[in-house]
Amino acid sequence: MLKVYSAYLVVCGLAALAAIAVLLYLGDARGAVAAGIVAASALMLLRARTFASPPPRRHWVALGLIAVATMILGFPIGMVAASLAVLVVLQLLVNAAAAHRLGGLKLEALDHPAVMPGAEDLVQQFAAEGFRVIGSYGCQVAGRPVVMTTMLGPTRDRLAVATDKVLTVSSRFGRRSLLTTNSATAPLPSEVLRQHVAGASPGELVDAHDTALTLIDSHASRPDVFENDADALLAVREMEERALGFVGHAPLRAALSIEGRSSSQTRVLGSDADSLSRIASWLGQTA
Repeated sequence: MLKVYSAYLVVCGLAALAAIAVLLYLGDARGAVAAGIVAASALMLLRARTFASPPPRRHWVALGLIAVATMILGFPIGMVAASLAVLVVLQLLVNAAAAHRLGGLKLEALDHPAVMPGAEDLVQQFAAEGFRVIGSYGCQVAGRPVVMTTMLGPTRDRLAVATDKVLTVSSRFGRRSLLTTNSATAPLPSEVLRQHVAGASPGELVDAHDTALTLIDSHASRPDVFENDADALLAVREMEERALGFVGHAPLRAALSIEGRSSSQTRVLGSDADSLSRIASWLGQTA
């Protein structure tokens, strides 16, 4: 589905670029402007085609530009609305297909700890924060091998996972968990309290996570301490598989969640009223 959608956008963009030249040659400046807008919109949608959290502004800007272009060309409002509806439905289907594929991922424990190419420096930065590697998991994402290097913090109550793109720091509270990450691409069950620190380094993630733990500690709730490395490694697998299962069990619901989610649901926790409300709601989940 994603490849079909991407191909559709590429064809639309190329056709619009060709139309610009033809329309300019024919002296139709208004049509050339509209074609240029369509080409720009196709490029923006191609970049924002799936699993954004929340959907990036360029996604909605692109849809607005397409509406403007169709109105410039003199199409009736009904046709403009129908075109936008088709694009929104296509986006939902793409997200649902991606969610279904994500939910079907299988994690395999690697025989020896490994680091994904491109993640070596990130693992070293976690090591500088006192984390040490305890094992690795592997999986295939769209045919691409991904290695998840798993680490345990010095106080044995914080876990870190690093790939070449995604970094997470987490703590388990029974069945609940606190997750601090540089990528918030998929919906998670309500027992996971997530904070998204876009573009953060390992050190910044650890600092944000520690701040959140301090806030939660004020509610007399403390994370689990792992007695040994095997328990910690198993905990990572269980949390990852629970999250994958949540997405894969209802891909359409996950797609709707992606489109409708607000950034306030994943912003970094602080002492503000919204953060305290999120923590209180999370603590109300079954432990």
